[in-house]
Amino acid sequence: MKDEDLAGYIDALTAAAAADNADPDQRSWTEQLASFSDGLRNAFGMGSRLVKLAPKGSDAEPVGARQSFAGYVDDHWSARPEAYRPYPVVLIHGTISAKAIWQNLVNLLRDDGFVVFAPDYGHHGTGELRRSARDLAAYIDQVLAATGAEKVDLVGHSQGGLLARHLINEMDFDDKVHHLVTLSAPHHGTSLNAQLASLISTNDLAAKVAEATVTRFMGVAGMQQVIGSPFLTDLSYSPETRPGVRYTCLATKVDTTVVPPESGFLEPDTENADGTQVRVINEFVQERGAGRVLHNEMPTDPDVQRIVHEVLVAGLE
Repeated sequence: MKDEDLAGYIDALTAAAAADNADPDQRSWTEQLASFSDGLRNAFGMGSRLVKLAPKGSDAEPVGARQSFAGYVDDHWSARPEAYRPYPVVLIHGTISAKAIWQNLVNLLRDDGFVVFAPDYGHHGTGELRRSARDLAAYIDQVLAATGAEKVDLVGHSQGGLLARHLINEMDFDDKVHHLVTLSAPHHGTSLNAQLASLISTNDLAAKVAEATVTRFMGVAGMQQVIGSPFLTDLSYSPETRPGVRYTCLATKVDTTVVPPESGFLEPDTENADGTQVRVINEFVQERGAGRVLHNEMPTDPDVQRIVHEVLVAGLE
């Protein structure tokens, strides 16, 4: 069976797990696959919000790229940062998401004098990560050129935080970023609630079908964020942080998408030019008063928005 032919078999295999005549030898891993597939659907709220595509492109687009999102965010390209808020804030959404999710946080920050921008990228964050990073790099350069600012503050949710760190570490953006704030970013990868790791280790067919399932939902970006991926391996070859950049890594204790949730934390493993250690704050949002916040709720939860506002202000002190 060719890899490109696997997608057509996913639904049949997962349905077979619940059938009375399912092959007993395959039932254990097909049941895992069915659970895994359902978990992906539930984690990203798929099902009722899919945008219909023309038949020609329906097989090429991952399910996540067909999501629709409520809300809106307009970029104010004529805005200029004030001296007390010198760094434009760029909000970077995650996988199967869009800039619209930042609407309330944008309003909160702008009400306090911040200049805020938010890009869309990568077919709702399902595209190849390096290409998405190049698009984000061009966008941030435009923000700097338009505002006249020397640096930006970046806030990235999930994949957005991972891409921001790739920009800093691999694309020489360390001299363009003042503060990186990440929300449940898979800095060290995710096992997707350990289900994917279990499936991949079962047998070759289970591994291929599991990977095809992830790609069908999340695009190529999905497997690039799994523990041990080539993208993450390349990122691990150098120190996690860079001199001159401030880091705040926020995670939620009830994350079932980035597993373990501590994958969202970074080590302060470099020194600044003055010999001091790079400042890295790793915190669960629950330690700062937030309640039960799921992975996909991190950008929209009012308590998390309050925390992001607080850490951005603290980063200017």
